[in-house]
Amino acid sequence: MVIELAEYEVRPPVAADADALGQFHCRVWRDTYADVMDPQAYAALSPERFTAGWQRRLEGVTEDGLMAGGDTVAIAEHRCDGIVGFISVGPARDEDPPTPQQLWALNIVAEHQGTGLAQHLMGEVLGQGPAYLHVAQGNERAIAFYRRHGFVQDGTDITDGHDGITELRMVRHG
Repeated sequence: MVIELAEYEVRPPVAADADALGQFHCRVWRDTYADVMDPQAYAALSPERFTAGWQRRLEGVTEDGLMAGGDTVAIAEHRCDGIVGFISVGPARDEDPPTPQQLWALNIVAEHQGTGLAQHLMGEVLGQGPAYLHVAQGNERAIAFYRRHGFVQDGTDITDGHDGITELRMVRHG
């Protein structure tokens, strides 16, 4: 189902968004990673942990969404449902980056997937140029989405020792 993007406001986050972002972010991880995450790490997911992370990240955020870590963040609020998505794009964090720009995160709650929101956020914040990202192995919906947007797996994968998720690297050479 595609809905009107007019039902969303896309904007930079502000410090007052930390609690709502923490609730949203925990929900997305619980919905997305149940089958691919280490069970103990999954059980430890909490809105409070995510909120604390967002409080730290939002200290000093600029009016255009530039974070202290060098990434740019935009959130999507639905007129009825509150925060339903966010995107984070910044400089490459890998030791051997295939491009200088990395899509750090793109999260959309399940009921707003397939609406065109993720594509809109990518177009607005990431653009069409070269970029790379990491996606959880087993997250077939996300992998298919990124393929439709020109990303291909480059054979690099890493397993996060904290959460047990194996991430596949995908690259778009633009």
